[in-house]
Amino acid sequence: MSYVIPASPLSTPVLLVIFNRPETTWQVFEAIRKARPSRLYIAADGPRKNVKSDFEKCEEARKIVNQVDWDCKVETLFQSENLNCGVGPASAFTWFFEHEEEGIILEDDCLPSQSFFWFCQDLLEHYRHDTRVMHIGGNNFLSGWQKDSDYSYYFSRAGNVWGWATWRRAWKKFDFELKHYSKAKQDGFFSYYFMSPVEKAYRLRKFNKTITRSKVDWWDYQWDFARYANSGLAIVPNINLVKNIGFGDLATHTTNVNSKGASMDALDIGFPLRHPPFMIRDAVSDKRYFSLLMKDVITSKAKSLLKINRLLKAKVI
Repeated sequence: MSYVIPASPLSTPVLLVIFNRPETTWQVFEAIRKARPSRLYIAADGPRKNVKSDFEKCEEARKIVNQVDWDCKVETLFQSENLNCGVGPASAFTWFFEHEEEGIILEDDCLPSQSFFWFCQDLLEHYRHDTRVMHIGGNNFLSGWQKDSDYSYYFSRAGNVWGWATWRRAWKKFDFELKHYSKAKQDGFFSYYFMSPVEKAYRLRKFNKTITRSKVDWWDYQWDFARYANSGLAIVPNINLVKNIGFGDLATHTTNVNSKGASMDALDIGFPLRHPPFMIRDAVSDKRYFSLLMKDVITSKAKSLLKINRLLKAKVI
C-alpha cells in the first residue's frame, strides 16, 4: 500500500454547492483545482431578501467560476432567490444527477484531502452496479479508533455528508417530503431497525419534524430515510478525509465549535484501497458513532440551556 495520491486530472464529475461564504468557498475550490476534475458543476443558492450582506457575499462566492484554469467543462446553477439550506442543496443534487450517472459532492465548508477525490472515484466504480451501496462518505468521526483496520473502509448505516459521493440510481430514491414515512412507521418498519430505543426515538423525531414543519431547512434526514427504507449501506473511510471549516456563529447547523467534528483534520488514505471481502454493516462502529453523536447533542443542548438561563438572570437583574 502506498500513500502516494493518484495523479490528476480526476475523471469523476464534482458538484460544489455554495452560498454566501466566499472565504471557505475559495479554500474548497483550491482543493478541487488541485484534483482537476474534467467536469465541474457549481450550484449557488440565492441571497436572502432580509439579509443585505448576502447580495455582495453571494456574488463574491460565485466569482470562483472564473478561476477554473484547467481543461474542464463547467456547468452552473445560480439561483436568483433563496431556496434555503434544505431545498437549495437537494435541488442542486437533483440537477447534478440529471446530467451525471455518478459524482462527488462538496459544500462550501467541506475541505477535503486530495485522497478523498480518488477514494470516491475508486469506490464509485467498484460499487457502480451494486445497489446495496447507496452512499460513499468522506468522514470518520472515529478516525483514531479504526486507523489500524485491515481494510480501507467499512459499511455503515450512518451516511455523513461533509463531502460524499453517490450514483443517480441511489439519488432517485430520495424524497424531500418523506411521503412514504408515515406508512413505513405505521407498518412497523422501524420496530426493530435501530440499535436501541434511544436511537429509534432520536431518528424518528427527526423524521417526524420533517413531515410536520411548514418550512424544512435540511435534506440529510430525508437522505437517511432513503437509505434506511431501501436497506442501503453507506461507506465510511477508516480515517477522516474531510474537514468542516464552517463551524461558528455564522453557520446554520454547525455552530458548536467544541464538537468532535470541529476539531477533525482531513487526512490522506493509502492506495490501492483495501476492499473488505464481505458486505456486512459494522454494528460496533455504528454504536460507537451514535454514542459520540449523543454526547455532542447533549453537550450542545446543555450549553443552550445555560445560555438561556444566563440571559433570563440578566433580564431579571
